[in-house]
Amino acid sequence: MICATPAVVLRTFDFRETSKIAVFFTRDFGKVKGVLKGIRRDPRKFGSSLPVLSLNHIIFYKKRHSEIHLIGQCDLLDDFQIRGDDLESFSYAHFCAELLDVIMPLEDPHPGVFGLVLDFLNAIKKPPQDMRSVFMIKILSLSGFKPHFDACLSCQSRLSGEAFFSLKKGGLLCRKCLAADFSATSVLPGAVASILYMERSSWADCLRLKLMPGVRRQLEEVLHCFLHYHVGRSLKTRPKIHDLLEFLSSKA
Repeated sequence: MICATPAVVLRTFDFRETSKIAVFFTRDFGKVKGVLKGIRRDPRKFGSSLPVLSLNHIIFYKKRHSEIHLIGQCDLLDDFQIRGDDLESFSYAHFCAELLDVIMPLEDPHPGVFGLVLDFLNAIKKPPQDMRSVFMIKILSLSGFKPHFDACLSCQSRLSGEAFFSLKKGGLLCRKCLAADFSATSVLPGAVASILYMERSSWADCLRLKLMPGVRRQLEEVLHCFLHYHVGRSLKTRPKIHDLLEFLSSKA
């Protein structure tokens, strides 16, 4: 079957002597793997050099008995000016690409997530703030993978003040229900309110939300711990990107 769709590049790796395998996140087919034959021998064979998170139009031949399909055409639509010498946008791009690759399953279409990625990429050149927590909350919510922050997981009561985050349960507990998981950690009320706001608000409104430094740090820690616990792996890019963005923020 011949398929055509817009796609962003998540990662690539060499395949044999002349080819590459690329992992794309597409609008119409979800995450797709495909081989681009001969691209290393003749880079001009395709209309894209496959930079990370570039938007391309691809045509691929879907194989029935393999998860790696044949990419027949790949044309660059937009690279969003992500360059290695722009450390901020370069860091955001690699964070976004790895998070998508970790969370999204193969060939499970999700146009809402694809739209979120385009929102992220259109903001990447001049981000008004650190966008990582906003993007993580949005993608976890859209993919149905989000932690539960609406109420206490045990008694279903609304949490107006003190709350504790349980990795094992995948959400919040009130103090009365803390026996359900004594390893649950205290969460700032501002962090809970921020997550709920980001889940329910538009991307543009989320980027206008000003987070206190302590809330921002806790959001990042809670979300990455949740991801590691439930997916079984951490983002490899996280430590380096975190340090780099903190350094760039201190220089601003």
